[in-house]
Amino acid sequence: MQSVVDAESAVAVTELLVLWQQPSTRAMLPIAVLSFDGEYYRFRYLDGVADLEGFRALVGFREFEREYQNEDLFPLFQERVLYPGRSDYGRVVQELDLDPSKATPWEQLIRTGGSSEGDTIQVTPFPRATAGGWECLFLAAGMRYFQEKSVKTHRGTSVTYTEGEFEALLSALSSGDSLEVVLEVDNTYNPSAHLLFYGDHIVGYLPDWLARLTAPWVVEGNPVVGQIVRLNESGAGWHLRLMVVISADEPFADLDSRLRLGKALRYGS
Repeated sequence: MQSVVDAESAVAVTELLVLWQQPSTRAMLPIAVLSFDGEYYRFRYLDGVADLEGFRALVGFREFEREYQNEDLFPLFQERVLYPGRSDYGRVVQELDLDPSKATPWEQLIRTGGSSEGDTIQVTPFPRATAGGWECLFLAAGMRYFQEKSVKTHRGTSVTYTEGEFEALLSALSSGDSLEVVLEVDNTYNPSAHLLFYGDHIVGYLPDWLARLTAPWVVEGNPVVGQIVRLNESGAGWHLRLMVVISADEPFADLDSRLRLGKALRYGS
């Protein structure tokens, strides 16, 4: 298998996947692609989005079949970017592994997901083709849950960490450390749920949308490997603690087709 890309190349992202939280299921579902080529921003819905239960066209993007183009970042996403005048701007941008003097709105969206508490819209890097398959950069999900519950995998049932034990585990991690992607057993919320293991220890989940997208490859016995890009201190909040990039040898065209045609929305449900 090809090795996972390094942190510098992992942020060279030209497409972001726009996610929407479905009210009835609370699942984050892929609905559109936001791209930037260095000159123009573009937005286009994925196929089948208009038929999603509970979904209404986003403000500023009323036509499902149209590709939108603009020289400036669209207002819906601009309002999700930190302004340099904020008192905590430097600290937050550094936690995103960016240079506060150079960080662009696009780079911020790549790293933060462009969301706040209670927001139903997020963005995340679109999976990218590599020489041997594909890779995807993301922020680990569900990290706080391992202090509240155990989970089952083919390895058995995990322990429940105390706050101190989990923080000690995280403090032992470093950028560049390898992670293993393992399918969770008996997850009724998302049957495709996948966990991130560091050795014998669980450190987080793949976001649900990515787990559903990856599942057809993994359930056939194919490996997906991960690598830590950045680990932040607890003050960053759980949603920004662990940045990871995963990769697989699956042909990118297969993954891309599942995503753009909406097949990942239905897998495992």
